[in-house]
Amino acid sequence: MSSTKNQRIVQKTTLQKMSSMQLSDYDMENTLNIIKERDGDDQGPSPSTARKRWKILAKVLRKDSSEETVSSEDSEEAERTASVRRFKSFDLLKQDSFEDHLALDCLGKPDNWYTYKLNVDDREYYVNIHHLERHMTAEDLMGFNNTGNVCVWPSEEALTIYCLSNLPHFKNKWILELGGGMTCLAGLMLSKYAKPYAVHLTDGNQISIENVRKTVCLNELSCYTKCSTLQWEDQGQRAPSECEKFNFILSADCLFFDDVRSFLVDTIWYYLKPLEGIALIMAPRRGKTLDNFIKHCVAKGFTIETVHKYNDIIWQKHVELKQMELYDEDIHYPILLKLTKMESE
Repeated sequence: MSSTKNQRIVQKTTLQKMSSMQLSDYDMENTLNIIKERDGDDQGPSPSTARKRWKILAKVLRKDSSEETVSSEDSEEAERTASVRRFKSFDLLKQDSFEDHLALDCLGKPDNWYTYKLNVDDREYYVNIHHLERHMTAEDLMGFNNTGNVCVWPSEEALTIYCLSNLPHFKNKWILELGGGMTCLAGLMLSKYAKPYAVHLTDGNQISIENVRKTVCLNELSCYTKCSTLQWEDQGQRAPSECEKFNFILSADCLFFDDVRSFLVDTIWYYLKPLEGIALIMAPRRGKTLDNFIKHCVAKGFTIETVHKYNDIIWQKHVELKQMELYDEDIHYPILLKLTKMESE
């Protein structure tokens, strides 16, 4: 067994032990020392980097407002070495405070609501997004169903921009988003601006979907919009009435867990309409991850188109960012896959 795989097992076991308690009740210092020992070999990150990463996780779980994730004097170094994200976005998605105080009186604290804005083709698009306020446990951040629980990823940003750049294609269509996380941003934007027939927003995490339901309530959408928990490996959650119904299926950065990748392929096949249906999958190459997903898709019977330059704005940002040390094309630049199927199984 490789050293890297050993590290993953140790980290997952540690998280499982922490999952039933708040982090403030757990001996984090001891945990960090254990991970430090495992991460110090030649194939893993440096001990100091591993320690910083686990401290960041500790503060997310603990929601410790008394201490910043990193000190101001160390922020630049931490950005280079500690954050697993490093590159955060293409800086096209703007976040502003939500100012409809009359609506907020009915829906919750003003601090929990934000307006997300994108300018595409000289037009501004926006949706109101609810940020969940809660103490997260380690279990909330484990496994495939935590996608989108912490942040909006570059792939979500890119997929949303691509969809907004092609709004006429989605008019009067059935749209399904898979693994949409806390925002289901692409599907939500289409629900508001594309005038589709209906939009179904899904994620494998019940907490995420409850948050999306709150978000849907505070947006003037142009069609019927449904929110559901959908775990890809659970065939019992699939609605027979929606089998092969969707003209478009959306998914952003959902390929990185090996154990559920084939279930995602099966789910797309189940819901996608033959002949005219298109699944839009946005994800970085991330080593062999994208290639492995493509292999699963080909084996299932999908026809695949791989698109590297799918939007001029994103591409220009990509070209500029390639000059930056923190930007790694392999893990940061999303590639668009278009999946189609000729007939049912």
